[in-house]
Amino acid sequence: MPPEIKEENQEKAKKRIFVEHVIRLIKIFGLARERFRLKDNNYQKVILTICGLVRLRIGSFILV
Repeated sequence: MPPEIKEENQEKAKKRIFVEHVIRLIKIFGLARERFRLKDNNYQKVILTICGLVRLRIGSFILV
């Protein structure tokens, strides 16, 4: 495998690992792995709050 492709794959792997860790942190709250039991109109508020808490925990305040 050429070194350029190998380096590109390593960069992608680093980003993928970070995303997988963030998804794991969101799943800790149980919202992403279980059925949502509140009213549907509250789901967005709850998931955004959880994502905000995860961002606070990892120290990332970058707004996307």
